[in-house]
Amino acid sequence: MDTKEKISLLVALQEKDTLLDEIRARAEAIPKAIDEEKAFIENIKTETEEKKKNLQKLQLSKKAKELDLEAKEGQIRKHSAELNSIKSNDAYKALILEIDNCKKDKNTLENEILDVMEGIEKESALIKENEKQLKAKESESAAKIAGLQEQLKKIESEAAGYEEARKQFCATIPAELLSRYEYIRERQGSAIVPIDGGNCGGCQIILRPHIINDVCKNQELIACDSCSRILYKK
Repeated sequence: MDTKEKISLLVALQEKDTLLDEIRARAEAIPKAIDEEKAFIENIKTETEEKKKNLQKLQLSKKAKELDLEAKEGQIRKHSAELNSIKSNDAYKALILEIDNCKKDKNTLENEILDVMEGIEKESALIKENEKQLKAKESESAAKIAGLQEQLKKIESEAAGYEEARKQFCATIPAELLSRYEYIRERQGSAIVPIDGGNCGGCQIILRPHIINDVCKNQELIACDSCSRILYKK
């Protein structure tokens, strides 16, 4: 087998490998896209659960404040009833002051309860919106994931066909030549490159004139001194 035939075989093999690389890249991208879809759904679920926890805290806070309010109102009623039995002026003033303080606390609690109720209303609305979005997105995402999985099957089937064709093609290439090609490709990504002007088509280093001349002679396979890729002239 002469040098031209070897170069022709390697160029053809590299074209097959480039195509296979593209197909494999497409296949590898699909599981990532599926994971992203699932992660998006999980994020909505997590966010919704957090909002539900916040809602529960607000509801517990409202209940606690309502109990405090009830206790303050009880104190106000109790102290108000006690006023009739107070005989000392100082004790009367002290009890009036206590009642006023209780009323202030009552007003504060009432305002706090209103704030908490507003928070509960907002959180409930957000939860409803999240659940609505989740329901719509889950349906949409399930269809998208099913489509991606079907697409992956087709790509894997396509890749299997090309891999079988590559295997058969490699059987026509001398073992030593194939081994050299595989060794370079594994390290450089491409094993055979054309001369680009006066440069290596792979690493772009300026080639020495005698290297270019040797390539043009087609008497043997010539490699780039820098990247070790096999060179050829288009």
